[in-house]
Amino acid sequence: MNTFRRTLDELSPETINRLNADSFFSSVDFARLWETQGGRATYFVTEEDGRPMTVLPGVEFGHGPLKRFQSMPDGCYARLVDMGCPADRVQEAVGSTLTAIRKAGYLRGYLYDYYAQLDQSWTDATEDCSSILVDISDEEWQPPDKKLQSEIRKARREAIEVQRFDPSNHLAGFLSLVRMTAARHGQKPRYSDAFFENLGKISTEDERIIWLYTERDKKPAASHINFVLGDTLLNWQVFFDKKFSFLKPNQFMLHTAATSVVSQGVRRLNLGASPEHADTLLTYKQKWGGREYCYQELRFESMLGRVL
Repeated sequence: MNTFRRTLDELSPETINRLNADSFFSSVDFARLWETQGGRATYFVTEEDGRPMTVLPGVEFGHGPLKRFQSMPDGCYARLVDMGCPADRVQEAVGSTLTAIRKAGYLRGYLYDYYAQLDQSWTDATEDCSSILVDISDEEWQPPDKKLQSEIRKARREAIEVQRFDPSNHLAGFLSLVRMTAARHGQKPRYSDAFFENLGKISTEDERIIWLYTERDKKPAASHINFVLGDTLLNWQVFFDKKFSFLKPNQFMLHTAATSVVSQGVRRLNLGASPEHADTLLTYKQKWGGREYCYQELRFESMLGRVL
């Protein structure tokens, strides 16, 4: 087996179709989304006799000796996509893939091994990551915390109307929520307007994006962006106007998103990783009745990367 770095233009239609079907994070649309953040969709394809065996999608940032590779960006999960590799040779494909990444000349590489597919022995360093997973397989599922249950009922009494995000009608209001949320934390928005504009377009065609939006008195109140990843719903981004907190929109929207996908075979709610020292946020997530799920971030560094 040999692994080659490929651009999107170098992939066959069959490979693209397999990536798109595998997972939203593996899809071509997700990789290309990062072009709005200065990234380039990049694929490490392991082949034998010219036939793809596995593909690891990712995104490159930067140029020359400062070029970096992430699979996927900002902590989104890596996935080695099977293209027909025999089960007894998967670890061979893993080793070939990680060797190729190491030899690609990146300043740094980051792989978020949520699915425990990769081999830590091929990396320069690892970091422990964790998220909270909640079992939502029961169609009548409710969070066990009585206060959360009460807050969800309050939202219903307030007649909150949760809508599927419509870019043509909701984008301006949503972007105001993004700026408002960032300012509340003393930061600038992490993602550009173009990033969300493109994600909005994708969401109109890809049902794996569960993007919810709510208003009160024609003013944006809250918005949640969720992704369906196999049997798991990932609560990815939350934006809200704090003056509408009395309506309990975040509690209601998270419950709405979770219960809306159970009939599609979704069994878990992933509340995502929490920033370091965000104890209040972690306590809130634990109230939803989940358990901690641990995985590894794998890192590669060039000699220059170790110095900088």
